[in-house]
Amino acid sequence: MNKLIVVTLIIFFTNSLLFAQSTVIGKVSDQSGSPVPYATVSFQPLHAMKDTSIVKITDEYGNFQLLIYEKGTYLASVLIEKVLKTQQKIDIKESNETMALVVPKSRLTDLVLDEVTVNNRRPIIQRKIDRLIMHVGQTANAVGKSALDLLQIAPGVFVNNGQISINGIMGTRILVDGKSINLAGSDLKNYLQSLRSSEIQSIEIMAHPSAEFDAEGSGGIINIIFKKNDKQGINGYIGNDYGIGLGKYAAYNPYTALNYRKGKIGLTASYAYTHAKSYEELKQQRNFPNNGLYSQTTDNTQTNSNSRIRTAVTYDRSKKESFGLAYTSQYSNFTGPSVAHATVNYQDPAKNIISAGSFPSESKSNYQNLGLNYARETDSLHSKVTIIADYTHNKRTGNSISSTTDWNTTGSVMSDTLFRLDYPSTAKIFTGEAKYNWIVKKGNNLSIGLKSTATDIINTNNYQVFDQHWTPSPALDFEFAYKERIYATYANYAGKWAKIDYQFGLRGEKSIVQGRLWGAQQADLSQHYFNWFPSIFLKKDLNMEGSNYLTFSYNRRIRRPSYFDLNPYKYYIDNYSVQTGNPYLIPQFTNSIEIGGLWKEKYYSALNYSQTKNAISQIIRNQAQEELLTVIKDNVGTQKVWTATISVPVNFFSFWSSTNTVLFTNTRSASPNFNIKKASFLVQTEQEITCGKGYSMNINAFYTPQMLIGNIVTKAIGSVDLGIQKKFIKDKLVAKASISDIFYTNNYTATSYFDDTKIWISHQEQSRVCSISLIYNFKKGTAFKAKKMESSNMEENGRL
Repeated sequence: MNKLIVVTLIIFFTNSLLFAQSTVIGKVSDQSGSPVPYATVSFQPLHAMKDTSIVKITDEYGNFQLLIYEKGTYLASVLIEKVLKTQQKIDIKESNETMALVVPKSRLTDLVLDEVTVNNRRPIIQRKIDRLIMHVGQTANAVGKSALDLLQIAPGVFVNNGQISINGIMGTRILVDGKSINLAGSDLKNYLQSLRSSEIQSIEIMAHPSAEFDAEGSGGIINIIFKKNDKQGINGYIGNDYGIGLGKYAAYNPYTALNYRKGKIGLTASYAYTHAKSYEELKQQRNFPNNGLYSQTTDNTQTNSNSRIRTAVTYDRSKKESFGLAYTSQYSNFTGPSVAHATVNYQDPAKNIISAGSFPSESKSNYQNLGLNYARETDSLHSKVTIIADYTHNKRTGNSISSTTDWNTTGSVMSDTLFRLDYPSTAKIFTGEAKYNWIVKKGNNLSIGLKSTATDIINTNNYQVFDQHWTPSPALDFEFAYKERIYATYANYAGKWAKIDYQFGLRGEKSIVQGRLWGAQQADLSQHYFNWFPSIFLKKDLNMEGSNYLTFSYNRRIRRPSYFDLNPYKYYIDNYSVQTGNPYLIPQFTNSIEIGGLWKEKYYSALNYSQTKNAISQIIRNQAQEELLTVIKDNVGTQKVWTATISVPVNFFSFWSSTNTVLFTNTRSASPNFNIKKASFLVQTEQEITCGKGYSMNINAFYTPQMLIGNIVTKAIGSVDLGIQKKFIKDKLVAKASISDIFYTNNYTATSYFDDTKIWISHQEQSRVCSISLIYNFKKGTAFKAKKMESSNMEENGRL
């Protein structure tokens, strides 16, 4: 791995030194010194034989940076909304030039910097040195979509059955305004569906996060950024989604948000409610002890209800100083009355067994988070110090009942069991962070920070056996207490050297873990470890316009076990299958390296290699002479993944645009119990068609011939989704009808490998859904600049 990094760096730097360029760093402002954001800056050589203009767009502070390949005299122009505002001659004589372009106030009087105007100045897809940004607020076609819809069309992101990956690497963390959310699987899917595009400003996709972010998350980070309260007065929206899956079960999702701003104080409140009912069918077949063949079918009708409340208040003491207070809560209620039927067939039919069981389960969670934020700019270059703190309290209650009966071929009862498990859990997490981003002259900046985290969790497991009435069974009860302390520091430096944009980071994290298990099971867990997490990002422009460039990145990441997975509970899925936690899980570590390139600002390709040690994965564990099958998270060994990505956007006509991505993968998962190597590919396409008169159509599709997840290999999975929408009342009212998984192919069959045993699995769920949504947006007021709130508990909430 180290040799590969060294060789790649040598090639990258050798290529960069073949070019001689000059760097121009500047700022566009008005006569009073106020920055002019998102203006188009054009440098045209005066003595060129043809038009070779170099064009850049200023950031929100009016700053810009570009490369000049030939020194000489240039005509610098500043345009806003394609209207020329000012011009001046510039002499480029040095390798590094710093300049200021001033726009007279008289030229700005006709400029209205409202939301739509600002958004239209930036591309929808923007690639930075360490992330890809999809500006949701840029395009009217995003109206009516959920966050899940937007992730499904994001380049390099794959979403299937609640699992999210970037460039084929699983373990992706989802942040909302820099904060992790404590949801996974169907809960995460429902949450993302409750977030509307009306709430979202942009989505940041970081396959290789920098040292500024927590090292947690081997599969990268997706950060969903909410729109800020950017209007004086009142604005907001109200809407509802209604869906019917396969004509069976309905789901509805009403939601609303209200923003109010007056002077220096801003208030934000949003509420969303989701009620969804769906079904899941799971079939499995495997060998049974004494040459038996086990066949089982489980039917589970699931009902999920959750309420999400988000409120925030901000106070801008001045243009440079702000305070913020945010509160988030989520209440969830899940029920799943699972029913299983199984048969065990032997060569001698007289030994056959028929088994039936009922396994109803219910869980409720109450999540509360309170966050404080203080930010102050320290100089005219917008250097900033930030202090943030968060307190999270999450209380979960859960119970399950296992009722099983086995009969022989004569109909006589062989066994009859009925017991109940209660497993409440309480988590308390406090995080505090201080960081400073110092912007140095000539485009260089240094970020440093400190963070401390304290986590305390109590998991209780109480068993009761039914014998005429429910009777406690203390011999089976146990309690698991978990304490974790993490202390982190980081430094991140970005700048330019030898015509290369670079960003170097180093993060150190000290982890102290203590766990105690007492009761029917007894054990003590103690882990103390310190780790460094370096990150490197390089970017080399290949032409003057900056539309063609090469990139290189490397980083090291950690994935700690989720708090829930460490709890050694036992939950029976069916008569002979149990799901359990694992208090002996240890962290996994991932090293990743990537080389990429962008051509003509739209065609992207990349080659990535990652290696994970002590990989954490959910596996199906069974032995040839064991009747019970166990589903468990475990450290399965080493995982190596090669990926090659090609992304090609196409505009067929003025009304028809398309984004297409092909991802080739080669994955190897090796452990003492299995060694699997599979090559595959993933094709994603998204079509946007504007039909006129307010109508538009959207088609999304994907296909993969197989996937390797832990010790499970799936067969082909694919899906085609179709959506049609109509806009009314100047695009404020949007109605949408859609059908997901039209051909009902987003289900899978798979094979699990463990030692010399195999399990054949078939899974179906309510993936074909017809939905109707209606949303109305309202706003009134004038534009102004709002502050961004951050959160310190990005990593910890995602592990609940």
